[in-house]
Amino acid sequence: MRPTTVRSARPVPSVSSVSSLEEVESAFLTLAAAPWPLTLPASLLTDPEAGALTVTMVRSRLVHPSCTAQARAGVWREVLRRRQEQGEPWGTVAVGFIVPGLRRALARLPRLAEIEACELEQEVLAAVTVELAALPVGAEEAGLRLVRAGDRAAHRLIYATQRARRTATVPLDENVIPIRQLSRGSAEVFAVLERAVNAGVVTKEEAELIAQTRLERQVMAHAAGAVGMSVRAAFRRRAAAEQRLAAALAKEQF
Repeated sequence: MRPTTVRSARPVPSVSSVSSLEEVESAFLTLAAAPWPLTLPASLLTDPEAGALTVTMVRSRLVHPSCTAQARAGVWREVLRRRQEQGEPWGTVAVGFIVPGLRRALARLPRLAEIEACELEQEVLAAVTVELAALPVGAEEAGLRLVRAGDRAAHRLIYATQRARRTATVPLDENVIPIRQLSRGSAEVFAVLERAVNAGVVTKEEAELIAQTRLERQVMAHAAGAVGMSVRAAFRRRAAAEQRLAAALAKEQF
């Protein structure tokens, strides 16, 4: 294990707390910032003589009750056309338009201990990207289709996790290490992980994942990159390592 895993917990960098949806939102807001904000013709939403609206203003108009289905369709048709002909940043604009809808959809889902928010958001955005690539320029209810694609991906992950929980020999809650109960201080938890590595209960990489995501509260994407794993593989490795560590602690094997 690298020395970083046995020291006292350090201040968590602010970037580690940024979710995937927040990153998309930040990129979207940047597109509308001065001095060269990205715009769309206001005529898509208002009168033909109007000028231009920033993409953030367009999004606000789209969700307003006064916005007609015809106006929404016109805006989406133009965004999809520009994305097809010009590429980025219009793909970011399309996803930015539905971030509020994705957040509402995720807020309605049950919270499972086995799924971190960043993992769920990554699955959702991956599904949205695939759906966006398949949308024709004249697609009806394009925004709704993108939100539904993300919502379906989230439900698939939730249902798969719930099935795994039901079929597991031992409930997950009994296999997950109660990090908060190991000791009063993070330094002592780091020491436990160090002993577990020396005893061969977990590998150095697995201890790194546990330390960085459970104790230092880094998102899995960053922790996985630090040990050279994909995010999905890192989630699996951490879960397996935590089960072995919990069993070893219960038997006082180290």
